Amino acid sequence: MSSRTYLRGGLVLPLDERHDWFDPGVVTFAGGRITYVGPMETAPSPVGDAIVHDCSDRVILPGLVNTHTHTGMSYFRNLLEDLPSPEWFQHELEAERHLTPDDIYWAALLGAYELLRMGVTTTADRFSHMRSIVPALEHAGLRAIVAPSLVDSNAEARQRESLSLLEQYGARGDGLIRVGLGPVGPDTCSTGLLRWTRAQADRYGALIFIHLAQSRQELREVARRGYHGAARYLDAIGVLGPDVVAAHCIYLDPEEVTLLGARGVRVAHCPASNAKIEGRVAPVMALERAGARVGLGTDCAASNNSMDLFSEMKTAGLLHKVALGDPSAMPVPKLLALATRRAADCLDVGDEVGSLEVGKRADVITVRRNEPFLQPWHDPCAGLVYATRGLDVQEVWVDGHQRVAAGRLLADDVAEAVARAAAWGVRFARSRHNRPSAVG
Repeated sequence: MSSRTYLRGGLVLPLDERHDWFDPGVVTFAGGRITYVGPMETAPSPVGDAIVHDCSDRVILPGLVNTHTHTGMSYFRNLLEDLPSPEWFQHELEAERHLTPDDIYWAALLGAYELLRMGVTTTADRFSHMRSIVPALEHAGLRAIVAPSLVDSNAEARQRESLSLLEQYGARGDGLIRVGLGPVGPDTCSTGLLRWTRAQADRYGALIFIHLAQSRQELREVARRGYHGAARYLDAIGVLGPDVVAAHCIYLDPEEVTLLGARGVRVAHCPASNAKIEGRVAPVMALERAGARVGLGTDCAASNNSMDLFSEMKTAGLLHKVALGDPSAMPVPKLLALATRRAADCLDVGDEVGSLEVGKRADVITVRRNEPFLQPWHDPCAGLVYATRGLDVQEVWVDGHQRVAAGRLLADDVAEAVARAAAWGVRFARSRHNRPSAVG
């Protein structure tokens, strides 16, 4: 890594609390940290071995932050379509049985490369077999908060894996990988396992990542345990708190919305996945008013078909306008914040990433702006939310290391990752050939 990198001449959107922007502007970084953000006229001059990038046809902004996905499920893209929720989950679990640890590594690597190519530099990643996934994320150079799946099945081994990873990487370390605790949901974890999770979160200072109120079958299981509502259940057993990142939060009544806000819960909002699997829009506007913190997540390729946070911003904006019957709902600046600064706050990394500010980590992306489908650029923020796609990302740096250049991933094994995914798809199709009713 050079002593200093200069991105100069572009439209700089820091996306910080001041809402400034500079056109033309300059961003510089060295040693993995941002050293200048501002107008060209006051920018330091390049010296020595500095690398200078002409960004005059680019928008420069912070790397996007994805609050919820499962890179290890990337091989299930385009597989589980137009299914009722119970069947979707059934077929997804069946597909998982066809994955080997090596498959999971390459699926996670494929997912990590997709995220980087789409401008995501930080993600929260959940799945089983995290010992296969973490090396893939490290190899890709993606910043991640990982949480191994905790469920009742084989619970003791899963608990040991979670604690082992926490001991190795820490909940709040300085590296690219941090570790949280990942109970899959109230319907797959016993009360005892959920209380164990709370105890370990308190011991390690780790975040708890959990699917909450994501399906009707989850509510039925909670009712079987004697509770009306998944949020009420988690609160009654002492799990809810400001260190909980709850994904989906679809099936909440008004009292539970208030409860999540009062407990300071963070919500990973996955609008495309919610629409595809449940046909619902989560009440995130009400959750925000109640005091919950919200960040955007794509969920995985199985339930979204892509992990494009630019597309997710647009989907969120449109769905909430329709759901509320209000074209002013989910304004553009909020949508951008939900994919950057606010998402980073949800993952406890807001002091390091999520905006372009001197001293923060150099997680920076550029987006092309001189294309027929992007011009004229009347409102830069609206252009990013409603016109830009992830494929318009041109350069990506994570911690000052460049991962994408001129719209191409720099890793030398991208083609192998793609080829392995295609080969797995062929093997899976052959294995299902005599059972056409199982999937699709």
